[in-house]
Amino acid sequence: MQTDDTRLTQKRIFIFWLPLGLMWLFMSIEQPGINAVIARLADSKINLAAYGITVSLALIIESPIIQMLTAATALGDSTPNYRKLLTFMNIMALSLTLVHFVLGFTPLYELLLRDFMNIPGEIIDPSRSSFRIMLPWTAAIGYRRLYQGLLIRHGRTREISYIMFIRLGLTLGTLALLARFTDMRGADLGALSIITGVTGGGISAYVFARPSIRELPEKGRESLFTWSYLIHFYYPLLLTSMIDFVARPILNYGIARSAYPVESLAVWPVVLSVMFLFRAIAISFQEVVVALLKEAGDLRAIRTFAHRMAGILGLLFLLLAAGPVRNLWYRYVAGLQGELLGFTSLPTLIVSVVPVVGAFLSYYRGVLVYANQTRYIAQAVFFNTAILTLMVIVLPRILSLSGVLVAALTFSLCQFFEVFYLWYRARRAVRTFSAVA
Repeated sequence: MQTDDTRLTQKRIFIFWLPLGLMWLFMSIEQPGINAVIARLADSKINLAAYGITVSLALIIESPIIQMLTAATALGDSTPNYRKLLTFMNIMALSLTLVHFVLGFTPLYELLLRDFMNIPGEIIDPSRSSFRIMLPWTAAIGYRRLYQGLLIRHGRTREISYIMFIRLGLTLGTLALLARFTDMRGADLGALSIITGVTGGGISAYVFARPSIRELPEKGRESLFTWSYLIHFYYPLLLTSMIDFVARPILNYGIARSAYPVESLAVWPVVLSVMFLFRAIAISFQEVVVALLKEAGDLRAIRTFAHRMAGILGLLFLLLAAGPVRNLWYRYVAGLQGELLGFTSLPTLIVSVVPVVGAFLSYYRGVLVYANQTRYIAQAVFFNTAILTLMVIVLPRILSLSGVLVAALTFSLCQFFEVFYLWYRARRAVRTFSAVA
């Protein structure tokens, strides 16, 4: 029976979630900040496009380790389980860094961008240079998320805010110094700034997590999992992230084959970064669902919080997308000028639905992770990406739309398909939790 001290109230959920929401918010501030500086440097259109492609490809390589946050939250309750997770992380970090090296330092990079993605030639060289700078990206992100997952599992979410303050401070500080005292081109400047931040974030996460690691018992509430169990638990999550991040270069592929490709490749990362400011807050809720279901099992309170989050995020983004704030943001914060500013209005309005859908995505994903039904999460993302691929091939052929508009329509519609599939698959688990509660 729940007491007043253990009952899962909306206030208690908010206090637990707030540091995670701030973590994602801080991360989402990085990209608009970097894009705003690049937009004010020489050859801004080329460098904005190059940096956007670099980040898209780096995120694909990074994608298998993204779900270490969820895995550590769900499974990191004892010393043996932590050691297995750390060994698993070491193997992935080494393998994925090698992939990044081979792609960035061989002719494969130019072949991929020129022959497969149809990226204009003037964008390829600055993109390849910034991609090489980001070589430590995957390992730094992976270890940070492993240690942050341990902090979440043990209720130490406040430290996560400190980690993100350190990361954001290093990123923006490096960005300001390089822009002020060097003549580095924009794409390289962005890459060096963000890699400095994520490296500092990874180191600080380990420092903050050390007390929790030392306090881990030899046997926790969860059973000691085997390698077979870890692989079966993790591989659907791995596929989820990989397929999810593949969507970015697929969208770039569609943009490059639509009207105004160079302008759209420059504008789309800026629109995406503004949308991610709001979507990031919703994404942060997935680990909250997992952790609080394990602790309290009160699904109704968690679902109510997800509904309220969706409504607030949707209203706030709609006010930005439909009002004068949009132009003020893109002109004075993002630094877009002239013809590029004209490409932002309708795409921003279209993607305003994404944060709303994101709240429900996080809720249903968290429920399925808690129920050990992670395969359905991977299936949902697969259907999302399959539909997205079809749309970016078909839409430019049947409609004369700018590339950024094609990307906004495709990205938003596919989010709806994914959340509907997750809702369908999570219904049985939801009924089970409600009956138990």
